[in-house]
Amino acid sequence: MANTQKFRAHESLAVDTAGDWQVQSAATVGSSASAVRVDGYHNIHILTDNDLYFTFKTSSTDDLSTSNDFYLMGGNTIYTLRIPHGLGDEVHLQWQRKGSSDCTVRYVLA
Repeated sequence: MANTQKFRAHESLAVDTAGDWQVQSAATVGSSASAVRVDGYHNIHILTDNDLYFTFKTSSTDDLSTSNDFYLMGGNTIYTLRIPHGLGDEVHLQWQRKGSSDCTVRYVLA
């Protein structure tokens, strides 16, 4: 019989542990929203050189609001975002540059 449990008990409790560390290729984030599929992970660690808007959605279709969604400030800060698991089976991080210059984003899925 297949194991239908998506996460083990301690993972479901959102404890601060990660059994995985997947360094991704640096991404260029431009003037229109793009998406990265992040379901199956607990956190995403992000370092961006310019400000960018972000949101979590259940599809890669652009649904980012520059009026309402949060943004991360570019620079030398590494941000850690928890990936919400209550959205659905498929979770995408959507992002878009905030200023007039594209962002180079380095990120790790954990």
